[in-house]
Amino acid sequence: MTTIIMLISLPIGIYILFQEKENMRRYQAVFDDFYDELQLDSSLLKKEKLQLLQDMFYKNHYDVIKIQENSIEAQKKLFSIGWLFVGIGTFYIGLIIYIIYYFYFQKPHVLMFEV
Repeated sequence: MTTIIMLISLPIGIYILFQEKENMRRYQAVFDDFYDELQLDSSLLKKEKLQLLQDMFYKNHYDVIKIQENSIEAQKKLFSIGWLFVGIGTFYIGLIIYIIYYFYFQKPHVLMFEV
């Protein structure tokens, strides 16, 4: 039974990896579009723009690590379901390796915007 699960999960994982790559582009575009709208809005002060960016980060579960007078920086570790399935498809050894990588070695996704 586990062999069947491994045989099925490997191609599913590869398919999900390609989908995650496309979704990551869309995910980044949401932040970029929000930032562009803030830059075009001349009625807001810099502090208000920074506060709106900070709220956007908190709503998307980012940890704000640095707020300066003109910029804000936030980070978040992104878990990959595709790598999880690929790990299951490689005799579960890849699953253990990916979980260790996620917790100890993966660098967080960092976003920085200047106002």
